[in-house]
Amino acid sequence: MVAYYSTQDLCDRFRCSSRTLFRRMKRAINPFPSPCMKHVGSFNLWDVDEVSCWEQRERERCDSSMGLHD
Repeated sequence: MVAYYSTQDLCDRFRCSSRTLFRRMKRAINPFPSPCMKHVGSFNLWDVDEVSCWEQRERERCDSSMGLHD
C-alpha cells in the first residue's frame, strides 16, 4: 500500500509554509519532489517514499557542505 503526505503534513514535518515547499520544487540542486496527485483548488498528495529519498539526499547535501563525514 502506498502512503501519502498532504501539503499540511509536509509543512508540519519541515516546519515551513506551503509556499516554501513549492519554491523548493524549483531548486536546481536537489529539488523537492512534485506531488504525485494534484487537485486544483483542493489538495496535493506526495508519495512518502519520494519525500524520504529527497530528505536523505538533502541531509547528505547539507552534511557535505558543512564538511561533516563519517
